[in-house]
Amino acid sequence: MNATADTTTSLKSRSAGEHRPLARIVVRQLIPLALVLFLVTLAVGALLIVHYRGWADAVALRDHVGSYAYHFGRYPDDAHNKTTQLLTDGERIAFMPALIAAAITGLLTGGEWGTRRFALTLAQSVSAQRWFAARWTGLAVLFAVLLVPLVVLYRFTVVHAFDLNLLTHGIERQTAYFTIGPVTAAYVLLGVAAGALTGTALRRMWPAFVAAPALTWLLTAVLVRSRAALLLDFPAFSRVDGMHQGGLLGLQFYDLLPTDSFLVNSLQTGDYWPYQLAESTLVVAVAALLVVAAFRTLRRRTGQS
Repeated sequence: MNATADTTTSLKSRSAGEHRPLARIVVRQLIPLALVLFLVTLAVGALLIVHYRGWADAVALRDHVGSYAYHFGRYPDDAHNKTTQLLTDGERIAFMPALIAAAITGLLTGGEWGTRRFALTLAQSVSAQRWFAARWTGLAVLFAVLLVPLVVLYRFTVVHAFDLNLLTHGIERQTAYFTIGPVTAAYVLLGVAAGALTGTALRRMWPAFVAAPALTWLLTAVLVRSRAALLLDFPAFSRVDGMHQGGLLGLQFYDLLPTDSFLVNSLQTGDYWPYQLAESTLVVAVAALLVVAAFRTLRRRTGQS
């Protein structure tokens, strides 16, 4: 009886011990990448803070020249220039992090197959599924942790300018207000999932490096064009009728992010959270499907159950 208990305890200790070294290995391998991305995040965040402080100049200008001149005149800190600056700041975080996450994940995953490094884990009683799961989870956490503070900073800036009526009226203000939020982090998860799938399927660094962001963009375009999120956000759905006649197949673009300007222009301020959560739910669902496909492909490649 005591021998059985000792054996069970030994197996549990060994399993826990295997998890800890694997986590340490993944963290150690991601440290150089994390340092580079942290510096980039720090620079973007500092720029957002500097531009946030600039809204005080916009308020002073409006108080001096009046609301009409502020919105329709031509001054360095008028509504047009400040809105353009805000949109430019948003372009850095709206979709580019998702494409970068996809490219890096595809590159690293394809590199694992190219160098056969993961094969070493099989000789150390670590399954390929656990190895890649740890890698992909580490990348997803890294990108999300670095992106979320930027999203919060940008959102704080947008709400501040919106409440003070410092932005231009029209699609520019709507785009700045509704585009960035929880769905921005969801796009990053989609990028990691796309990189995991393409890297595992192609097993080559550079093809996966190109294919992963392409797949991320294509899936995002399909989701935006289909307006599937409106099925989860019924109040917004009831106010949207028709499609924009311009753009590419009815799509417009905020930097590289496919957008539906007709839909965005139809939303009201109270639609922000329902719309963002509906979009995020669909994007995360698609990302989960990609992860499932990646693991199924991985099992076929390694012959493990």
